[in-house]
Amino acid sequence: MNQSQKQQISDSSPEADPSSNNKKPAKVWDESRLIVLLIGLSLLAEGALIHYQAGDSQFLVAVVTGIAGLLMTFMAYFLPFEQEPEDEQESGDKQELENKQKSVESKTEEITQKIAEPESPATEKSLVKELVKEAEKPEAEPELSWIERLNKGLTKTRTGFIGKLKKLVLGSTKIDSDLLEELEEALYEADVGVKTTEELLAYLHEKVEKENITDPNQIYTLLKENLKNRLNKYAAPPTLNKDGLTVYLIIGVNGVGKTTTIAKLANYFTKEGKKVVLAAGDTFRAAAIDQICIWGERAKVDVIHGNEGGDPGALVFDAIHAAKKRNADLLIIDTAGRMHVKANLMSELKKIQKIAEKESCGGPHEILLVLDATTGQNAVQQAKQFNEALPLTGLVVTKLDGTAKGGVLFAVEEQISAPVKFIGVGEKMNDLMPFEPTEYLQALFADDTDKKKESDYNVVK
Repeated sequence: MNQSQKQQISDSSPEADPSSNNKKPAKVWDESRLIVLLIGLSLLAEGALIHYQAGDSQFLVAVVTGIAGLLMTFMAYFLPFEQEPEDEQESGDKQELENKQKSVESKTEEITQKIAEPESPATEKSLVKELVKEAEKPEAEPELSWIERLNKGLTKTRTGFIGKLKKLVLGSTKIDSDLLEELEEALYEADVGVKTTEELLAYLHEKVEKENITDPNQIYTLLKENLKNRLNKYAAPPTLNKDGLTVYLIIGVNGVGKTTTIAKLANYFTKEGKKVVLAAGDTFRAAAIDQICIWGERAKVDVIHGNEGGDPGALVFDAIHAAKKRNADLLIIDTAGRMHVKANLMSELKKIQKIAEKESCGGPHEILLVLDATTGQNAVQQAKQFNEALPLTGLVVTKLDGTAKGGVLFAVEEQISAPVKFIGVGEKMNDLMPFEPTEYLQALFADDTDKKKESDYNVVK
C-alpha cells in the first residue's frame, strides 16, 4: 500500500473528522415550529388575561385556554428536531427530498397562477393544452342512451328537490297549513323562484278548496301536473332556416361553459346530418380562438376565425359569407363572455346581432343564452338582464348534473317567457341534447324503488 493510498484512508477515516461522531442534532427552529410556539404563548397570555379581567366567572374558560397554550408550547419545545445528514446516503436522500419538494412547489405555483390570473394569455394557452389532452382521452364508460344520460344526470335533483317533495307530501296524513308551509320552503330551496312558487301554492290552495281534497297524495300529483304544464307552456324545438343558412348566436357570462356548449351543439347537429361551421367571435379572451379550434377539430367541423383582439363584428360578417360559400346548413357564433351588468359589452352584442340580421336570411334564427344551473337564482337574474338587451329565443341550461336545485329551470322560463332549447347533464360530447319536457319530467319524477343498488343513480323512497 503506497503513501497516497494511506493518506486517502486516513482522510476518509472517522478519526479524520472529530466532529463526525460527536456532532449533535442541529436544532433548527423552522417557521412552523415558531408559529406553534407563538400561538402557545399567546394562548397562555390570553388565559391569564381572561382570569384577570373576568375573575372566577370565567375561570373554566381561562383554564382551558391556558392548558391549550401550555400544550402548544410544549409541542414546540419537545417535538424532535430534524437532524443534519451524517453520510453520503443521507445527503442523497435529502437531495431527492428537495427535488420532490421543488416539483410540488412548482406545481403549486402553476395552480396558484391559474387561480390568481385566469385571464392571462399564458394561463389560457396552458389550459388549452390541457384541454387537448383531455379531448384525446377515450371515454372509459360505456355509451349510454340519452334517456339513460338524462336519468343519471338528474340524480341530484331527483334525490334532493323531488325526494324532499315526496317525503313531505307522501309522508303526511293530512293537508294543513304546516304541510303547505314546508312545501313552500322546499320549493324555495330548489330555486323554483318566488313567482313560480307563489303561483304553485295559489294553485294548490284553490284546488284543495274547490275540490275538497284531503288526501296528501293528490298534492303530489297536482304538483307534477302543474310543473308539466309550465314546461309545455314555452316548449319549442330548435329553429332551422329552410331557405338557406341557419345562424345561431350563443351568448352568456364568463365561466358557464359557452365554448364547450357550442362544440356539443356542433356535434349534435352534425350527427343529425347538418353541415356545421363555427365562428370564433370571442376575440377578447386569450387563447379563446385556439380553444374553439380544438373543439371544432374534435367535432369535425370547420372554424372561421381571425386574430386575437380583432373586431368581432367583422369576424361575424366574414363567417356568414364563408359559411354560405361552403354551403353550410348551420353557423354557430361564439361570443366573448360578458357580465350582464356591463352596458358597453351588451351593446357590442346588439351590433353583432344587427350584422347577422343584415347578412343572413332572417338571422340570427336563435339567440341562445347559456346558463349554469349550479348558480341558482343568479342564473335567473342573468337571463333577465340579457333578455332586456337582446330578444332571447331560447336557453341552454348546462350542468344540471351538478346541482340538487334543478327548479331553476322552471324559474328562468317564467322570468323571460322563453323556452329551454337544450339541456346539458355532463361533460361528454353527447351530454347535451334538445330539451323535451316529457322526457325531462319522466326522469325527474322517476320511481327508482325497483332499481338495483348498482344502478346509475340513487334510490328515491
